[in-house]
Amino acid sequence: MNSENHPATTFKSRIKSSLPYTLAVAIIGFVSLWVRMRPYDHVFLSNGFVKFTSNDPWYHIRTLNVLLENYPQRMFFNPMTNYPYGSYIHFGPLYDQMMAITSLILGLGSPSQDLINTVGAYFPAVLGALTVIPVYYIGKYLGGRKTGILAAVFIAFAPGQFLSRSLIGFTDHHVAESLFSTFFMMFFMLAIITAKKKNLRFEDLFNKNFNVVKEPLIYSVIAGVMYSAYQLSWPGASLFLFIALV
Repeated sequence: MNSENHPATTFKSRIKSSLPYTLAVAIIGFVSLWVRMRPYDHVFLSNGFVKFTSNDPWYHIRTLNVLLENYPQRMFFNPMTNYPYGSYIHFGPLYDQMMAITSLILGLGSPSQDLINTVGAYFPAVLGALTVIPVYYIGKYLGGRKTGILAAVFIAFAPGQFLSRSLIGFTDHHVAESLFSTFFMMFFMLAIITAKKKNLRFEDLFNKNFNVVKEPLIYSVIAGVMYSAYQLSWPGASLFLFIALV
């Protein structure tokens, strides 16, 4: 009997066939996190001091502290830079808001400075490890599951700017840019793939043919959310969108 007549059976077989790859991606993600946490002793010093690894991470910790003291209001103008004129903060607020929300949840609404510093230090490593997920799916949709696994391995261990900016203690928004832009591309690809698969046409939109429109529309909306998160992390995201659309 045709498996199309038994969607439950088809779903179970798909889950069974994808389980080894799901476990592989999970393992790669955890190993990626472990790699990014290797400089732990250089960040969390024996005297209890948290040593962030560059100038910008310290700046983000300051904006995070100011945000938590005035939550949910984040400062967009910093009078303590470019003295005596001050300057506007050019990067987006989402990265700091994500750290603030995490700190508030873990601190039950009143996080200590130690907790804030710990969240800030771990945040880039966690986001860097999560990037394995969209990279796997992009590779999968381009060349199959094995290609996806290979791509996930590459992004997990590849040296260079992405690794250095997603290490523990490098509390900067660049890793959020990478994560959200990659998720955007993943869902953007899915929207195009499903639209082609269902032979989506403008007539389907006008005629409200939801069976055809639904799946590409869902992926398109999620892609829009991911792009918005990217834009709220870095104003230069519009250039990336222009390249993707062209």
